[in-house]
Amino acid sequence: MESKNENQNFPPAAERTLQILDYFANDPSSKTLKTIADKLSIPSTSLYRIINCMQEYRYIVEDPKRPNYFKPGYKLSQFSNIVSTEKDLIKLARPYMEELAEKSSQACQLCTLTESGICTIDQCLPYSGITYISKLGETLPVNVSAAGKLLTALLPPKKQKSFLKRAMTLFRQHTSNTIIDMELFQKELDRIKKLRYGTDTEEYAMGIGCIAVPIHNANKEPIAAIGVTGPIEFYQNMNNFNTTLGELLEISSKIEQLL
Repeated sequence: MESKNENQNFPPAAERTLQILDYFANDPSSKTLKTIADKLSIPSTSLYRIINCMQEYRYIVEDPKRPNYFKPGYKLSQFSNIVSTEKDLIKLARPYMEELAEKSSQACQLCTLTESGICTIDQCLPYSGITYISKLGETLPVNVSAAGKLLTALLPPKKQKSFLKRAMTLFRQHTSNTIIDMELFQKELDRIKKLRYGTDTEEYAMGIGCIAVPIHNANKEPIAAIGVTGPIEFYQNMNNFNTTLGELLEISSKIEQLL
């Protein structure tokens, strides 16, 4: 199997690992090292080291019924569960998002944390009015996002510390309101943790505001955030703010009951 990215300077071991995963994704049956090496044109010595590493991390396991044959490990099923949960979440949330977007004339967004930032996984726009549009699948810095700050604030202390080490590499001064100082940002996270909702007050772009609340799984762990975003004037009106916050909390509760 030839590389699909011959013009890219990818690390050989990383590319070969992905080729192995692709091979098993297309044909999950047990295979010998020789079969894998011949199919993917990977040198035997390199393949042996890669398979050993994948076994250590449980992405590949030896078939208990066929010695010296290898098959996908249980670890891969976790990715399937993640994708399935995300799809279920989008399906459950969308009717509520569509209704709130039209009612508030704001964009309604569903977001999750990534390895180092925040990502919009679904978005509903109102039929009328011009509002902020997020790029689906794009990873943004958590310090310029109501959802990003909220989900970061709700992480357990050890996970939060580890996450912030990665997340800080994306921090940029988008506006004069953007918090990039780590000490000040930690104070902002502590404040949000007490409130249990997040806000963006012209931190991503001037003239734009946002409110976001968490969505928890059955174990009471926050797995996503749902929020609305649009012209800052909407959020400066306390009646709009409080009404919309209440609606978001109600929607979040309904989605949690369905998960």
